[in-house]
Amino acid sequence: MTTDSPWANRALQHTRHLAERIGPRGSTTPEEKHAADYVHIQMQKLGLKDVRVQSFRAPRSGWLPIAIAFSAAVWGSFLCWIGYYLTHVRAIGGLIGVGLSLFAAWIFFCEIAFKNNLLRRRLPRGPSFNVIGRVPASGQAKRRIVLLGHIDTHPASRVFKSSRRARFFSIVMGLSFFSSIVGAIMFALGGFELWSWGFVFAGVCSVLQGGGILAAIFADQGEFSPGANVNASGVGTVLALAERLRQWPLPQTEVWTLCAGSHEVGGEGLRAFLDRYRDDLHDAWLIGFEGVGIGDRLIYFTHEGPFRRPIQPAMLDLLQRTAQARPDLMPQPRSTTRRNTVVAPAVWRGLNSVCLSLYDEREGVPYWRSGNDHATHIQAASLAKAHEFAWELLQQIDEEQTG
Repeated sequence: MTTDSPWANRALQHTRHLAERIGPRGSTTPEEKHAADYVHIQMQKLGLKDVRVQSFRAPRSGWLPIAIAFSAAVWGSFLCWIGYYLTHVRAIGGLIGVGLSLFAAWIFFCEIAFKNNLLRRRLPRGPSFNVIGRVPASGQAKRRIVLLGHIDTHPASRVFKSSRRARFFSIVMGLSFFSSIVGAIMFALGGFELWSWGFVFAGVCSVLQGGGILAAIFADQGEFSPGANVNASGVGTVLALAERLRQWPLPQTEVWTLCAGSHEVGGEGLRAFLDRYRDDLHDAWLIGFEGVGIGDRLIYFTHEGPFRRPIQPAMLDLLQRTAQARPDLMPQPRSTTRRNTVVAPAVWRGLNSVCLSLYDEREGVPYWRSGNDHATHIQAASLAKAHEFAWELLQQIDEEQTG
């Protein structure tokens, strides 16, 4: 691998255009639409087949459902006491508290696990777009691969300003979720008079849920990031790989390229894509790119999100074999990440999916959720490393068809 790779330079050009010429690209904003238009034009210029734009409507906020859910749990504590004092029947207050606490826990789980729910469907929505292209196999296609990056950028919230704050945020969210479950148990014990202090301890749990409300509200605050590393670098890498594939298509594998919108509000772009093309992608391999423009340590994630959802064994085996084939790239597995990456909705649906990133000495994706994520920080050598490992993955998948 050389650091002056022409494909890395092509990815760098796309990254700079998205981060500098277009700039911050919040979900469902006009700037996200401008970025989708740019990607659409580039895919057409590259000569990809069936280039199309998939429009859908996405929530304008990623954390509002969780804030509302925890608010319901807190209200459960107030309504429990009100119901008890109005009726003098502890069971009525207990049932109110149990219902609202379990509602909060269920909504939180649905949001993390990318499951549709009534609350999410009722939130304010705006237009968003996926841009999709296709590179046919040079022979008979026996398998599909999807190369994936997301177009939109996140708010540069103060709660993610440092790794310490991000860890604290994760702890608060975890405690709020578990306190909803514990609170439901306490309401049940108090309501059925199994423990006289049950309602009191349920009220203590509501204090923790109040912390979750504040954390969720603050997570949505701040100006949108320029998003050079997260995730213009991922989109640039997808486009550079598409250009290379147009010159050297895989013999037996069709490759789709997806630049998804509204990832930052619950992976809505990929979810809409998988819903639309589920019949075509049930046995596809998805390779995502997020934060591949800075750092010298190539990472692939073996688990996704707070619940540590594992990737499929077949994908893990492929990654290990590819790492052995390219020891010069030194790819490293990571057992967990507090965040959900660009492929997380596909991982939760049981598809063969993985996200590639690069880390630096700070043990994380540089400038993740940072307002300083500018194109001046992007490194061609990092883009080249991600590109070459992805190219090797493509060859390994295609060669399996002849095995």
